[in-house]
Amino acid sequence: MNRFRFFVAAPVLAAIFLTASAFAQTPTNISVISGNGQLACPNCTLQGGLILANFDPMQVRVTDSNGNPVANAAVNWTVVAGGGTLQSGASTFQSFTDGNGNTSQFYVLPFFGGINFGTQSNPDTVNTITASITNNATVTFNLTQALVGAGVPVLVQVEDFTPATTPPCNTCLNPGDTLTGAAGSTSSVQFKIQVYAPLSGAGVPNVSLRLISNQTSPSVSCATGAGADPGSVLTDQNGNATCTVILGTTTGSGSFSVLVGGVAASALTGGPLGFFQSGNFNLNVLPGVPGMISIAGGNNQGGNPGQALASALLATVGDSSGNPLSGQSVVWTVSPAGAATLSSTTTTSNANGQVQNNVTLSNSASGTVQIKVTLASNPNISTTFTITANVVVSGLQIVSGNSQSAVVNTNFTSPLVVQLSTSNGASDANIGVSFSISGPASLTSSNATTNGTGQAQVNVIAGSTPGAVTVRATAGNFSQTFNLTVIPQGPTLASTSFYNGADFQQGSISPCSIATIKANGLAPTIQGAVAFDGVGGLPYQLAGDTVTVGGAQAPIYNVANVGGQQQLTFQVPCSVSPGTNSVTVTVNGSSGSVNVTVLPASPGLFTTQVSSTTSVPVLERPDGTFVSPTNPGRRGETLIAYVTGLGPTTPAVATNSLPVPGSNATVQGTVTVGIAFNGSASGESPISASLTQDIVGVYLVAFQVPSGVPSGTNVGFDISVLPQGSSTVYYSTLGTFPVQ
Repeated sequence: MNRFRFFVAAPVLAAIFLTASAFAQTPTNISVISGNGQLACPNCTLQGGLILANFDPMQVRVTDSNGNPVANAAVNWTVVAGGGTLQSGASTFQSFTDGNGNTSQFYVLPFFGGINFGTQSNPDTVNTITASITNNATVTFNLTQALVGAGVPVLVQVEDFTPATTPPCNTCLNPGDTLTGAAGSTSSVQFKIQVYAPLSGAGVPNVSLRLISNQTSPSVSCATGAGADPGSVLTDQNGNATCTVILGTTTGSGSFSVLVGGVAASALTGGPLGFFQSGNFNLNVLPGVPGMISIAGGNNQGGNPGQALASALLATVGDSSGNPLSGQSVVWTVSPAGAATLSSTTTTSNANGQVQNNVTLSNSASGTVQIKVTLASNPNISTTFTITANVVVSGLQIVSGNSQSAVVNTNFTSPLVVQLSTSNGASDANIGVSFSISGPASLTSSNATTNGTGQAQVNVIAGSTPGAVTVRATAGNFSQTFNLTVIPQGPTLASTSFYNGADFQQGSISPCSIATIKANGLAPTIQGAVAFDGVGGLPYQLAGDTVTVGGAQAPIYNVANVGGQQQLTFQVPCSVSPGTNSVTVTVNGSSGSVNVTVLPASPGLFTTQVSSTTSVPVLERPDGTFVSPTNPGRRGETLIAYVTGLGPTTPAVATNSLPVPGSNATVQGTVTVGIAFNGSASGESPISASLTQDIVGVYLVAFQVPSGVPSGTNVGFDISVLPQGSSTVYYSTLGTFPVQ
């Protein structure tokens, strides 16, 4: 019977699958499924009188990069060597895979009068066919035809059925003998063959060797060799092949045979068919060594404290392949200890490999209870059941962690802690509390379990942006909400960040003087300026900012963020002693600190901008107007300069305070007014130097414009002071003003 008849419908099936494609997959791999290594003989009579004159079809499978079968993939078949053709009658053919990624092709042997005759030097012909896909991945089929010549063209010799023995073989397996081994194991027995031409002695390569089980289970197979059908190996260049025996995973008794040069399921017979098939060997597959315990029932139950669980806990002991094992002793343990009692602490697996236990929860059980079953002979093999003791939550309260703040990208200092209580007599321990969060922060965990006192806690990590954060803790029907705040990074301070608040001379600050800090982080949420405009003293907190100098809190004039430059102006507390002092600025709860030098005095001239390029000191004329290019000072008249940082006064005035109305707070140190003109300078004694009655930290210095000053727009002007008891004179910056 010609096997070709069974495959004439293949092109039609390919066309059907081609039009039924629903998903686009990329063919990546192609592998042999069946048909490689066949050996045919046109004049050889095989089982049941069948003549092995043709080859069974070659079958391949196409898969994508994930190993999934690809339907409708084109497979290109090519006859590389041999005089035969493909089922199309040509040497090339294209077929398409079915829904399982499989496709097949039939190879037709050439005949000359029905039989090919060979010679001693040409006892067989190798036919080579390749199958490839679009990415050029290729598999090769070798189909060998034993030519009919003088004598028997090809012989199969069974050398022995044990590993590397030297004849005579006293332990060889022969048909009728029994192969015994553990389920899923690799047997120490190996099947070896040699396929050769008897007249020349030349080996025949690429002939398949496989084991054929005579029942579905138990079963045996060969460890698959390179390029061979699954479960088979191919002979090498010398015609030798060795089958490493793999026992199936199911225990029991049966039989198997050795098949050479054929396929496991022939299109002609529906069963195994090949050039040579041995007699039957007996097979006995025994249970393996215990390798696993798996849960079979009763897991994830809930129960009331003091009562038995509704279902028993059921587990199966098996070998590493999952075959159940009887007679295996296991040990049961409860965690936390005392949370439950067991009907037995040790049990033995039955004929189905199963062990079971009945569980009663203790009166104090709560939350999660774990019950572990461990193989007595190997404590590394175990499985764990999870049970939940039902509890009735009667309350949930905040213990600590509420109303915190944390700087961006840092941890909140304290964990969020809640106290849970129950009303059904159960312990408050081991009960789950869930936490959810909104706002710029994250939780270290969204779930926590109460400890022995019924408390549960989580930690919070501030995000990268400031803002409000709420965390909600929930247990049963109760919940509590924590309110947290993520604050900006504290200001970045340096000793060079401090300036005189009047003329912005760097580092020129003193007790009672006005000072300005310029630094990043002082006003991160402000655009423009925020200044105190109320009645009374200056505020000690403005726009979320506070300042301390030497531990004393400082009043603040304004906080600004203009064009990206951030600054804060404050009065240095009058109680601060000259020398090195620590300054701390806190912005919306986030702080920065630095040591700065506070001078005994720090004269600074207040100025006013009169044009885009010109500023003049703030000088008041006798008529109450202020000096400007269009309103110059006059020779001989008395002007009043607005200054800061002239040091202590008599009587003394406290921080953020003004002189007693009607009294003068006169500067204790020696004040000098510097006038420069025509390349010369003079030091004039002021008429008076005292604190103002209406602006904290501001001094008024009255002086007479020398009569010898020539008129001009740039008469030099500064103020200096020699503090009482000091030998150092402190100067303001040099300004200019117009004189007429």
